Parts: sequence; C-alpha cells; structure tokens
Amino acid sequence: MYIKICIISIALLFLMGVFPVQAADPAIVITDYEVTPSVLMPDEKGIVTVTLSNTQVTGTTPVLSPDESDSDFSYLTSSSIIDSVFLDGKKDIDVLAGNGQFEGKIGEGQSIKISFVIRAPPQSGLYFTQLLIRIRDHEYIKYPIAINVNTPISTVRQPALILSQSSSGPIKPGESFPVKITLTNMGISQAEDITLRVKETGLNIAPLQTNAFHIAKLRQGEESSGEITFNTDKKTTSGIHKIPVEIAFTTPDKGETQVTETISLDIRGEADVSIMSLETDPERIQENSPFDLVIRLDNSGTGDAESVRASLDLPFQGTKEAFVGRIEPYNDAPAVFVLESGEPGDYTYNLNIEYKDDWGEHQRTENLTLAVIKPPDNTVSYIIFLILVITCLVGYRFWSRRGDV
Repeated sequence: MYIKICIISIALLFLMGVFPVQAADPAIVITDYEVTPSVLMPDEKGIVTVTLSNTQVTGTTPVLSPDESDSDFSYLTSSSIIDSVFLDGKKDIDVLAGNGQFEGKIGEGQSIKISFVIRAPPQSGLYFTQLLIRIRDHEYIKYPIAINVNTPISTVRQPALILSQSSSGPIKPGESFPVKITLTNMGISQAEDITLRVKETGLNIAPLQTNAFHIAKLRQGEESSGEITFNTDKKTTSGIHKIPVEIAFTTPDKGETQVTETISLDIRGEADVSIMSLETDPERIQENSPFDLVIRLDNSGTGDAESVRASLDLPFQGTKEAFVGRIEPYNDAPAVFVLESGEPGDYTYNLNIEYKDDWGEHQRTENLTLAVIKPPDNTVSYIIFLILVITCLVGYRFWSRRGDV
C-alpha cells in the first residue's frame, strides 16, 4: 500500500511540473559516414567524415494555447542544438583532430559534414569507434563506426563489372568495323539497369550508328555482350587508340554508380607507292652518252612507306638501284639513277619498287620503255655550210676587183 502511494505521488508531481519533462526525440540524426581510405594499413592515417542532418520540417511547431508557455515546448528549439561532437577511439584508434570542432544549431532540413583525423593501430583487425553527439536537453546520441585495418572484409556487397572486347583484328583507316564489347560481373552482388556508352573523343574514330547499349541486369558471374560499329577517317593516324567507355549501373543499395573504362583500337595505315612522274636529263638520250633517269614515287596510301627502294634492269652501265627511305602519306620522293646509254633503240625494262608498312613488306613492278637515238647525221649540213663559205669568198673576191677593170 505504501509503494502504491509513492508511485501515485511521483506521477502527480510530474503532472504538476515539479519534475522536468524529458524532451521528445531529438531532430538530429546521423545520415551517412565515410572512412577514407576504406581499408587502412597499420599505423596509417585516415579521415572519418560524418553527416549530421536536422530532420525537423518547417511548419511542425505547435501553436501555443493561452494556458501554455514557451518552456512547455522548449524541446522544439533545443532538440536541434548541438553542444558537442566527439569521436571515441576506444583506446584502439587514435583521434588526432576533429573532436570539439562543432557546436551550435543545424537549420531545419539542413545537413553538415564533420571530419575527424584518425590513426590506425599497429595491428590488423576490425575496430569499432563510437560517435558521441550531445544534444541540448537530451541524452548523448551514440553511433558505432567500424574501422577496417588491413582485413579482407567488405561492409557492402558490390558488383564489379569487367569490360572486355573482341574485333576482327587491325583496322585500316577509312574502314568501318564492328567491335564486340562484353561486360562480366565479377563482383559479389547483382548490377541492374546497366548502360554502356562510348564517349566522344574528338578523334577521327566515331560510332557509325549507335554509341550505346543497355543491359537490364547482371547477376554474379554472368556476362552480356553488345556490338558497336566504328567508322574511321582516312587521315586517322596509325597506332593504338584508346576510346573511353562510360558504364552506369545501379548497385544493390539503389545507389547509382558510374565508371569509365577504355577499349583499344589497333589502327594500321597501309602505304601505296607508285610512279608519279618520270623524266630524263637530257630529254633525248643519244647512243653511248651519259644521262640521268629521275622517277618520282608517290605514296597515295594511309600509312607511312618505310625503307622504300627502287631498282631497274636496263642493260646499261651505271647506278641501277636507289634508296628512297620513308615516304609519308600524300607525299612523294625521287629515285635517281645515273646511267650510260648503249646502242640506239627502244628498251623495255622493269622498275621494281620495295617498301614496308604496318601490314608488312610489299613489292610492285612497273613496265617501262626507254628510247635511245642515234646522234643526228650532219654531213649534208657541213657540205652546205662549206658551199656557202666558198660562195661568199668568191663573191667577195669579184666584188673587190671590180675597180681594176
């Protein structure tokens, strides 16, 4: 009977306001935290970032009646006032900075980030710190934060999308070619709503029709493929071109994740060396006389022509081989031969051209003709010239003697 009377008395004292009423639940909550790096090495420093939010919504404050005073509803303002924020390392984690850095009020619907510098212990393991938030007129808010020190433990099961590619082989500039792109989920959870998109690069390589494809979902160990056709410009340089590929997907916690991978395209230019022009010096080749044969070789292909050589099989004495070297696309270079002609006539000969490009060694043979003429016969000219000289001398003699007659 005595106990019942005490309980009733205490209840009446609470109702009469003798004892203060415990405030309602505070509006401050911890909405997120992050440890950087996610896995610390022993004795390594890291940063713990905590997000505090005020969940109180504007317009929820009650209207006071004439019988109520501000003190009756003091929790509505004090529940968002923070007196201190403290990270307790529990004797294992050293908190180097950040404790006591914030106190004050967080506005309605607002959030703040608070960071702490920590140092990991010398031993590997999983450690638990405790975040202590003192809210005015309330008890401490306590929140455990796990610190992973060199242990293979993942707090979130995430997918891991691995990109691979396959194509028909090296590509010539100016051609269109398909590339098969495969995504394999090597993670430990499912990935959903996957979009693969080839990004613009400003190069002379671009998707021909579409630059993306979509995959609904990939479970652990599953793979899916799509094909994208690329088009190249003839001026695309030779080499390995890296094309960025953007992969966007949804994680199990409904978070959107975006990563960028690359595919490699092997572009190999193809040279095309041929005769551009041919000339001799002198222009008319006489028998048994020296002359120069100049043949200009042109590269009309899409790649460099390396180690260009030219040779001919004319039955003359002289230089019959010429080393030209490298000829870049849309350029030309001379092959010069210094020769001594033979007997008059038309000579059919072969010009052999050898060169290398990204696709290997090449040879080309051109059939040409060279004319050698006899020197002109000047006997008649000499006779006529002699007659003219004699005639002039006779005429002059007669003219000079007319005064003696």
